[in-house]
Amino acid sequence: MSRVWISRTEALKRLDVKPQTLYAYVSRQRIAAKSDPTHPRKSLYALDDVERLSRRAPGRTAGQVTTPASAPVVSLGGGTVTRGEAAIDTEVSITVNGRHYLRGRDCLELAEGENFEAVAALLWQSPTPNPFGPLKPRPDVNFPGGPRMRVLSMLARRLEEDAMAEFHSDRDLGIEAAGLVNEMVDSITNGGPRLFFHQRLARAWKVYDNKDIDLLRRALVLSADTSLDEATLAARAAAAVQGPLAIPLNVAFATMTGPKLGGRISRAELYVTQVRRQGNPQLVARTLMNQGLELPGFEKDPSPSEHLRARNLIEAAPHMGEDLKAILKVGEDMTGQPAGMSLALALIGRHLDLPREAPMTLYGIGRSAGWLAHAIEQMHSGSGPKARLRYIGVAPRVVASELN
Repeated sequence: MSRVWISRTEALKRLDVKPQTLYAYVSRQRIAAKSDPTHPRKSLYALDDVERLSRRAPGRTAGQVTTPASAPVVSLGGGTVTRGEAAIDTEVSITVNGRHYLRGRDCLELAEGENFEAVAALLWQSPTPNPFGPLKPRPDVNFPGGPRMRVLSMLARRLEEDAMAEFHSDRDLGIEAAGLVNEMVDSITNGGPRLFFHQRLARAWKVYDNKDIDLLRRALVLSADTSLDEATLAARAAAAVQGPLAIPLNVAFATMTGPKLGGRISRAELYVTQVRRQGNPQLVARTLMNQGLELPGFEKDPSPSEHLRARNLIEAAPHMGEDLKAILKVGEDMTGQPAGMSLALALIGRHLDLPREAPMTLYGIGRSAGWLAHAIEQMHSGSGPKARLRYIGVAPRVVASELN
């Protein structure tokens, strides 16, 4: 595979060094560099060299990550690994200059034509070329409640079923992952014909237009993985017990439903519904902002690739209603920033007239591919993410005899 090249700004951010240090790395041939074809006076730097050096802080020997004075933490959101942080090595994905790559493949390019099943298989690297092929439908997939409740019920059942199962070290984790995602979709659709996942969801949600059905496919692919966040970290930590994959998937999906992740999609759904009910997007947006609240869908700290993925999804729906387009334009004008995936999914949900919480659940099904890929990778490593607690509370009183 050809090398990936990044800008000077990106290289400095990942290394957490001054420009002089970067230039020294280049002069010592520790980082390859070349001229930027679009800006002859600027240079590009080899990502693999930068990543190798970013795993250690300046002045340390290879392999050192933490300092005695600080506790290691895992950087969330795809930021630079800096002093006092512990890195999680991964081959699953990376964000470069705002674009997210899955096993070296551009997520935006995959969204143009690949089915979610193919993207999941790419992420899992299963020994079985098509891990979804051997799957058989389950007859008992009817769960009560809305989409999110159905998925949570299904995951709880799988946890109970797999709790006492005997797992062998050579089991095909790709097929196990495929079975879990298949049951997630079945829990929403109540089974049915063995179509592609986006087609099964469209059938259950009564989406019939081909352009709209393809929006579901695109949403799943664009949601397959993001930069490291709390849900992915939870999946990796849970996978360290080497148990059934239902454990990390359950933990990750539950974490995703919290206010910082999937909760954003729920707030964006309510915002879109409120605007459509009142018919005045400027008034609703101004009221929220005057209360000191963030405008749903325009949060200030998205993952580095989120704006691009959101734009890709929205631009795939030019036939969306003018009232929904107005919500997007007003938000961009009033906040001065583009929409994130939470608003993109909420707009698509209203455009397709999906059930309440369907956009969040669609996102969760998409994210399951990445969560399971990280869980599989963590299990193959044979260990868990390394971190320790550093006590900063009240000093305990120690009995004198305990010191002797």
